[in-house]
Amino acid sequence: AAFDDVRADKYYAEAIAWAAENEITTGYAGKNKFGPDDNCTREQIVTFLWRYAGKPEADNEADFTDTISGKYYMDAVSWAAANNITTGLNDGTGRFGVGQTCTRGMAVTFLYRNENLK
Repeated sequence: AAFDDVRADKYYAEAIAWAAENEITTGYAGKNKFGPDDNCTREQIVTFLWRYAGKPEADNEADFTDTISGKYYMDAVSWAAANNITTGLNDGTGRFGVGQTCTRGMAVTFLYRNENLK
């Protein structure tokens, strides 16, 4: 990968290069960095899935109380909501969880629900 912070000898280097080649990740905008040791947010994981799925369009924009129209993640979150990959946080607030760390449990749930689309 052409990211400044991804060393070629690391176990994830080939996977990051593949994800960049296939436009699943673009790294951090304007920084030429991927952040291989950073935690992922819920919107980042859903965006990876959406890009992997070919950036399908959703009929409507998601109606979560904490998402912002026009942000990089909005098409991905809208697609994920329309396909029941996400229903938002399970706390009764109507939030998606923008900025919240995506736990391993959340990530595999997104993957599982995405797999069930096929």
